[in-house]
Amino acid sequence: MSSKVKIYGEMEEEKRAAESIKAREIVQEIIRFGVTQHQLTKIIYLLAIELEDRTLLETLSDTLRPLLFKDNEKNKKSSIITE
Repeated sequence: MSSKVKIYGEMEEEKRAAESIKAREIVQEIIRFGVTQHQLTKIIYLLAIELEDRTLLETLSDTLRPLLFKDNEKNKKSSIITE
């Protein structure tokens, strides 16, 4: 007796691999577009605040916020947000 297993659809690992490939393609397209380091950091920050995982969102945004807004903190003259 030989047991043959038929798998219909994609396995979870295959789905994750396909998602990772798509993510890499998106990153390559952004880099190809030509962005500065500040723009790249801002894109990462904006993507981070779109996350559903609140803990991850807070961790990433808390890490990136000081890097993005350090110039504004030095020159803070009003409470108007310009970014």
